[in-house]
Amino acid sequence: MSIEKLWQRLIGAERPVIQKASQPGKGEFGPVAPYYDHLMRTVPYRPWVDYVETLLQEHQARPHKVLDLACGTGQVGAEMRRRGYEVVGVDLSEPMVRQCSQRNPPLPVAVMDARQMGLARNTLDLVVSLYDSLNYIVEPKGLVSCFASIHCGLRPGGLFIFDLNTERALRVGLFTQSNLASNDPLRYRWKSYWDERKKLCRIEMWFQWNGGGGPIEFTEVHYERAYEQSYICRMLEKVGFSSVAVYNAYTLSPPTARSNRVYYVGRKPA
Repeated sequence: MSIEKLWQRLIGAERPVIQKASQPGKGEFGPVAPYYDHLMRTVPYRPWVDYVETLLQEHQARPHKVLDLACGTGQVGAEMRRRGYEVVGVDLSEPMVRQCSQRNPPLPVAVMDARQMGLARNTLDLVVSLYDSLNYIVEPKGLVSCFASIHCGLRPGGLFIFDLNTERALRVGLFTQSNLASNDPLRYRWKSYWDERKKLCRIEMWFQWNGGGGPIEFTEVHYERAYEQSYICRMLEKVGFSSVAVYNAYTLSPPTARSNRVYYVGRKPA
């Protein structure tokens, strides 16, 4: 099936188009979108996809049709397309999604709310969501709704692979960082605040772009929620996933008390 026909089944469109999200976000990944690839230029996207393929081998899966959920600027999805997978992406941030056309190959994308995707039943072999994207769904009911939609969209035997930042990572200030001492054209200062009662991390971000068209200053405020591993596994099983496996990031070992990132693999029963 062609990419266009896959999109027709996914979102009812004749060709890849931008769909408006049903709910607005909090403004994350708006002003930073044109500079995001520069900001993340050292992120090891290819090794991430290598690891996804390791997990696929571990679970004896050979997917073809893939959804890159919360795809951002499309780096992971484009890398998977280069490896022969048929990939489409969705993300809540329209400014980020519009960067996907610059990938090689470009990633077909739409703006969608992960909590309200309404995927067509039994369409996909694999859904991936990387780089703690699902921590941004801060309402537990919204996360369960996301899981249910993915379960519906997967074919029997299909896999859902995603990562989450752990409570430890958010509590110890993983996001408190800056590069003000560098000569990078994109300067930034981030400060994170942990709410123990709500298990919520607020990150206040300041940026200054001093490259072409600069200087430009802007700010963003991001929120991530910490979810207990036991809760995630229960919710995956509640919506119908089976054989839920959990790994310390980039290994095939179980998480430990010091894990900052964990990967989950859920399978839809065949």
